[in-house]
Amino acid sequence: MESNVLIAIGKRIAEIRKSHNITQETLADQLGVSPKHISHTECGKSSLSLKNLIEFCHLYDCSLDYIVFGKSEDSTLSKLPPEISNILYTGTPTEIDRLNRYLQIYIELLQKQD
Repeated sequence: MESNVLIAIGKRIAEIRKSHNITQETLADQLGVSPKHISHTECGKSSLSLKNLIEFCHLYDCSLDYIVFGKSEDSTLSKLPPEISNILYTGTPTEIDRLNRYLQIYIELLQKQD
């Protein structure tokens, strides 16, 4: 796999791990790999197996297409600005709650225009 792709995948894995306040050691234990392997994965020097990528997505409630491609394959979600996608995929519960509140205000403003 091209090194730029591995670097991007590693960066997204690191972002999600950090947003959940999980150490590399904890993630390594959860996936049954060494902390060094997690470190190499996050730096783009190595990659997780497909089995471990799927397990990572289950553990941290993220999509495999986000990890691999950096966006959703859903055509509607892919139209969102990357900053919003990042909150949806890697945001903390507080950030997601804040985004939901902003969207609710937006919906209320739209309803008042009708």
